Amino acid sequence: MAQVTRIESKQKHNPLILLKSKLVQASGDDLEQLINEKLQENVALEAVDQPDALFSGSERDEGGEFDVDEEEKTTNLDSSASADEGDTSISDSERGDIVAFDNDDDEPVNTSSNQSADDEDFNPIDNATNADTFRDDLKKQIEVLDITLEERYLASYIIDCLDENGYLRRPLVELVEDLEMTQHYETTVEDLEAVLVEIVQQELDPSGIGARDLRECMLLQLEERKATPANRLAYEIVSQKFDDLSNKRYDRIEQDLNIPTHAELVDALHVIRHLNPKPGGMQPSTAKTDDLKAQQIRPDFIIRNEDGQLIVTLNDGHVPQVRISEDYEKLYGELQENNDDKAAREGVRFLRENIQNARSFIEALEQRRNTLMDVMQTIVSMQRAYFLTGLVETLKPMTLQDVADRCHYDISTISRVSNSKYVDTEFGIVLVKDLFTNAVADSNQSAIIQALKTIIDNEDKCHPMTDEALAEELNKQGNKIARRTVVKYRESLGYPVARLRKEA
Repeated sequence: MAQVTRIESKQKHNPLILLKSKLVQASGDDLEQLINEKLQENVALEAVDQPDALFSGSERDEGGEFDVDEEEKTTNLDSSASADEGDTSISDSERGDIVAFDNDDDEPVNTSSNQSADDEDFNPIDNATNADTFRDDLKKQIEVLDITLEERYLASYIIDCLDENGYLRRPLVELVEDLEMTQHYETTVEDLEAVLVEIVQQELDPSGIGARDLRECMLLQLEERKATPANRLAYEIVSQKFDDLSNKRYDRIEQDLNIPTHAELVDALHVIRHLNPKPGGMQPSTAKTDDLKAQQIRPDFIIRNEDGQLIVTLNDGHVPQVRISEDYEKLYGELQENNDDKAAREGVRFLRENIQNARSFIEALEQRRNTLMDVMQTIVSMQRAYFLTGLVETLKPMTLQDVADRCHYDISTISRVSNSKYVDTEFGIVLVKDLFTNAVADSNQSAIIQALKTIIDNEDKCHPMTDEALAEELNKQGNKIARRTVVKYRESLGYPVARLRKEA
């Protein structure tokens, strides 16, 4: 039988490299589980209470944030972006004037704040667990306030009367009557309103809690904002022209409030659009929402705009911090000194292996943290306009390779970060992967928007085209687009509906 010699080449993967890749790909919740598993497996690894025990370098401050002003960390995140990023100022067309009151073409919005559309299906028993959690958080806040026992009691009662969105829908006179009938507690409408306004609305978070309707909710939030021109105008619009705002009568708002330029109106509408209409953040509990709650997303990053500077924070406060056990390190040293017998030598070998694995794991955790921050900071610098406005149309064409070239990581690393991580912005929670855009698609969108602008500019002003007619005209030109998309693009260009564009 002939002997055959075969030469085979087998690729061996470095366990440390595999570990680092696994940690980079893991979400915050997955990472927490991985760390807990390692704590069970490795006797040399222990959890620590101090948040800075693991990462004590200059890269981390007390809040767990990375300073984006450092030269090696800042990649055009501050307001003075370098020239290679281009002009990131937002024009009227980029900024848009879409507000939270989005409805079909010429249909007025029902601004009644009595009940939500889902109230008929709302079961208070099913919602008890979530409601308790929501109200417990507010009650914890009033416990630390310097108020009287009577004020604390009334504030707690008001909290119990809030609906799932954080609104107080019932008239105060009814609450006073209920207190007297069910609790044998006498108070007045004036006293109860004072507690509502001065304690619940002014002292508790989030802003807007305890509002009696959407208008009051928005005004409460605007009152806490900085006194910028856009914020002041937004407050004026909500307080004086709420009905026109709800029905998107922007021309009337601009005329009645004597707003000098359309750009100023757009800025104010931008502010309004990003207010929170449901400060309670609760939804009626159903089988469907219960499934969603079981899969709640915990964002991996938090990005906030502080006076034009975008601050990137890694949201890892819930992740256990680990270190090598001092007790086992001490035991390891003692066994090394007394390794004459077999048991001592086996103990030294066992502890050496565990300590080395623990050290590698801690190194991989730190590298994961730095990698995530580097990638996210690069993405924020490239999509600065989006993180300042929240408008999808401001996203620039960006590929995995573009980010890899910027932050000098392998494209596979960028893919691992983007596919499994979420970012908490001032406009909501976004999957990092969704921040990447296709250059061709982006170009097509711009072309469609420009075509729409041309059609509206050249239309018969005595008989302006409806959104449906605009969609048909775009389709004739080869741009397949739905009427709903036409509405979005038209509003982003600052054009009102057909009946408001009509000229005598």
